[in-house]
Amino acid sequence: MKTLEAALDAASYEWLVSNLPDVAQAIEAEVAAGAKPGEIKTTVLRHTGRLELALRCEQAARWLVGE
Repeated sequence: MKTLEAALDAASYEWLVSNLPDVAQAIEAEVAAGAKPGEIKTTVLRHTGRLELALRCEQAARWLVGE
């Protein structure tokens, strides 16, 4: 299932780039600074209370780090 998971993670990243480019850029910066996908999810959820967005951000971060 790794191929499917990677495709879903990439789709979340692409969605963020298209719909919330500032968030996508922020995730890129946080990942480059060493943030883990789970940390990004927790931060987004705590800050926004939006589970679906938090999960999408986690997926995008996971795609960026190649997990």
